Amino acid sequence: MKLRQVVFGLATAVALLLGSVPASATAPARLSVSGANVVDPAGNPIVLRGYNWGQWGTVQAQDGPANRASGANSVRIPLRWWGEWKDGVDSRDPDPTNPSHIKPGHLTLLDETVDRASAAGLWITLFVDSDYGQGSGGHTENFWTKPEMKQQFKEVWQFLAKRYKTKAFMGMYEILPEPQPVGVDDAGVKAFYDEMIGVIRAVDRRMPIVVGPNDNYSCAHLEGAYTTVDPKVVYTCNYFIFSEPLNRIGTITNFRAAHTVPVWINQVGIESGDIDAKAKARKVLQAFDDNGIGWAWWTYRISGLNPDTHGIYYADPSEPDGWHLKPAWLALVNGYLAA
Repeated sequence: MKLRQVVFGLATAVALLLGSVPASATAPARLSVSGANVVDPAGNPIVLRGYNWGQWGTVQAQDGPANRASGANSVRIPLRWWGEWKDGVDSRDPDPTNPSHIKPGHLTLLDETVDRASAAGLWITLFVDSDYGQGSGGHTENFWTKPEMKQQFKEVWQFLAKRYKTKAFMGMYEILPEPQPVGVDDAGVKAFYDEMIGVIRAVDRRMPIVVGPNDNYSCAHLEGAYTTVDPKVVYTCNYFIFSEPLNRIGTITNFRAAHTVPVWINQVGIESGDIDAKAKARKVLQAFDDNGIGWAWWTYRISGLNPDTHGIYYADPSEPDGWHLKPAWLALVNGYLAA
């Protein structure tokens, strides 16, 4: 693998040299979009590479500095809202007097997680996940069928866009991952994203916005996700690695070339116990490197005792500090981040 230098741009370098950027700054440095490139605050192309801090509440204080030291320049951070996950994960507050619709404790934890990434100089992609809202598992009460829930979701995003408008290293907003509403075609999913882009733009006109295709972010549906409603759109699709590791590379590069738009992979990963997992992962990450495709590895930490799942770290919940590292996997992924 060829060596490369991770470039953050002049504004980012100054921020890192100083150690932080004041949260009160009225016009923080921002990423943008130029043709098929995401560009840094100085206007230089930047390929965003890093980890998902994907499982709610698992981020540790050392993760930001460790990711940054590995060569990562970005991180993807979730807020889970209106869905069925493990106990304590759903952040939706049913209290009608709460204008954010987010439980206060969850908002505090989200702020802490964002602060840790920002302090480390990692460009943050914030996404709001909603198992119910996206129609996961055939859930028929979703954002396409429940106008009142769609309205609450709009208000969630307006609240978050206002809250983080001056947060340093806030990089992109990913509206809703993995839509799969039953009976809704690609055009219906695109119309939802177009409407949500307008909601966010009423608050923040600078932030790049990430959208993806129907059918659970299927790369095969990328063409149906293409929109012209906003010039600062970055496209994404899932890239979990299965038997044919390179079968979606051409779809991604062809879509990018046809529309001169950036594509960044929100989730790439493979279960550690998969046969030839490391060889498959190397093929995919090398192909991303060769084609200038940004990515976020799924995932950095995951709870549970199974060492064959996706996490670089996995947890033994019975131990006070039960995180176990898979060093070979850390070295593999970091090898495609570091210069």
